[in-house]
Amino acid sequence: MQLLSNLVTITGVLGLPLLAAILFAGSALLMKRTAGWGIEIWRVSFVCNVVSMVAFQPFWFLADDLPAWSLWWQPLVVALLYVVGQVLTLTSLSQGEISVAAPVLGLKIVFVPIFLWLLGAGLLPVSTWVACLGATLAVMLLNTTDAVGDRGRVVFSLVTAMSGAAAFALFDVCVQLWSPTWGRGAFLPVMMGMSTLLSFVLFPFFKQPLRSIPRDAWPSLSGAAALIALQAVAIVASVAFWEQVAVSNVVYSTRGLWSLAAVWLLGRYLGASDSSLTPRVLLLRTAGALLLFGSIALLVFV
Repeated sequence: MQLLSNLVTITGVLGLPLLAAILFAGSALLMKRTAGWGIEIWRVSFVCNVVSMVAFQPFWFLADDLPAWSLWWQPLVVALLYVVGQVLTLTSLSQGEISVAAPVLGLKIVFVPIFLWLLGAGLLPVSTWVACLGATLAVMLLNTTDAVGDRGRVVFSLVTAMSGAAAFALFDVCVQLWSPTWGRGAFLPVMMGMSTLLSFVLFPFFKQPLRSIPRDAWPSLSGAAALIALQAVAIVASVAFWEQVAVSNVVYSTRGLWSLAAVWLLGRYLGASDSSLTPRVLLLRTAGALLLFGSIALLVFV
C-alpha cells in the first residue's frame, strides 16, 4: 500500500508536470503553424482560454459542497493573476525582444519559492532552492539566440516578462494555498471560468473578429488550444492536489527543452523550422539542457 501511495505521489508531483511540458511542446509547434495564417496572439489566447475552461469542468466530479461566499474572492484573485500574467507575457513576446523575454520568463521558477516564503507557507529545503536557481539558468540558456535588439525594447521586454513571470508564479502559489479550502475539485473549474470571463478584456486588441479566422486555420488553432488546455489541467492539478509547487515548476520548465526538440525533429514538416541554431547557440542550449536535467535530478535524489 505504501509503495502504491509513493507511486501516485511521484506521478502527481513529477509525472503530471512532465506530461504538461511535453504537451506544451506540441502546442508550440501548432502555434507556430497557426501564426502563419496571420492570426494575432490575442485571438489565439482567447480561444485557448475558452477551451481550457471546458477542459477544467470535469473537476466538478471531485467537488464537495461549495465554501461560504466570503471565500469566493480567492478564485477571482487567482483568475485575475492568470489573465494579467498572460497579457504581460504575450505583450513582452509580441512587442518586445523575444531573445530577452523568453529567458526572463524563466524567472518564474525562482519567484515561486519567494512567494511561498512571503505568504507564510514555510521555508523550502536548500536543495529545492538550488534546483530552482539551476533550472532558471538552464531556461535562460535554452532560450539563447544570436538576435540583438535596441535598448528601449530590451528594457520593455525585461519589465513585462519579469512582471508576467511574477504573476504566473503567484498564480501557482495561490492555487496551492487556497484550493484545499475549496476541496480542490470546485476551485479549479470556478477559477478557470472566471479567467475566461476576464479574458473578454482582450476583445479591444483583436485586429479582426473571431469569425474572420480562416476555416483552414482552425485545425491547427483548435489543436494548439486543446494541447494548451490539457497541459494546463496537468500542471495545475499537480500543484493543487500534491502541493509541491516549486518541484512541479522545475519539472515543468523542461517544456523549453521539449519545444526545441520538437521544432528540430518535426518543424520542417509542419512549417515551423528554427534557423537560429548556430554552433554557439547549439552549445549553450546543450549546456542548458544538461543543467536542467541536473536540477531535476537534485530534486529527485536529494
